[in-house]
Amino acid sequence: MTLDRPRNAIGRPTAGIIPGSERQPAAVHQAHQELVPVSFLGPSGTFTHAAARELFGPSARYVGAATIDGVFDAVRQRDVVYGVVPIENSTEGSVANAIDALVEGGVLIRRELVVAIDQCLMSAANRLTDIRRVHSHPQALAQCRAWIARNLNGAELIHAASTAAAARNTLADSGAAAIGSRLAAELHGVPVLRDGIQDLADNATRFVVLAAEDATATGRDKTTVVFAVHDARGALLRVLEVFDANDINLTRIESRPSRQKAWDYVFIADLEGHRSDANVRAALATLASRCPLLEVLGSYPRSR
Repeated sequence: MTLDRPRNAIGRPTAGIIPGSERQPAAVHQAHQELVPVSFLGPSGTFTHAAARELFGPSARYVGAATIDGVFDAVRQRDVVYGVVPIENSTEGSVANAIDALVEGGVLIRRELVVAIDQCLMSAANRLTDIRRVHSHPQALAQCRAWIARNLNGAELIHAASTAAAARNTLADSGAAAIGSRLAAELHGVPVLRDGIQDLADNATRFVVLAAEDATATGRDKTTVVFAVHDARGALLRVLEVFDANDINLTRIESRPSRQKAWDYVFIADLEGHRSDANVRAALATLASRCPLLEVLGSYPRSR
């Protein structure tokens, strides 16, 4: 039974920190001088790219990855110090492949950032009626589902690896449009036809920073855990009672296939507090005796 994954189980220690962390190892200054390598879901112009730039600013060397799995692999293999991926959207819920890759291990969440998402329709077409194909990431298409139905009914929806890749895909096709950020439109030279086409005005995405180590306690923290329960009546209830008994608020919980056998599931939960807090430590110790699987996926400052 595992309570906690080794902090540097698959590579060398992290050389550097992100803004807001309290630890300042000597190697940090050298890492910042050389520009800390940060992987993100690319190419340039994705919302993830914008989030990474907000998190790290000019102190990073940004390395675009074609897929979310590519970002995880870059961090696991220590090709970069940090990775930035979307993990949850307020309209469409969890980003499933990011959750699954996190559960696979080898990285921890070090920080989170919630960003308001304003989706734009970009195209070389002169009118909406000229658009026959709409490219974008599945999450972006889902966030604009009702708008597309009202304004582009009949257009073919084409999945792209990212919103910026979608913008790039429309350059040579006058009958195509892409949905993504205004930054992507500017970087790839695609005119914006409509702003704010997301179905919900308060659409936002939660991004997380991936690293070999999580962050030290700040007093305003969140911890993400994955756990399994025994196949027995009331097993999940007995786990949830542990959080309540230790005055821990769960801010999110969901189940995902374990990928170990058919119809077997694990639970991923976000809770308020840091793994080093006394009540969180006590809860984890109790859960270790009740769960066949329990792992901490990171403790980190909550987004402001």
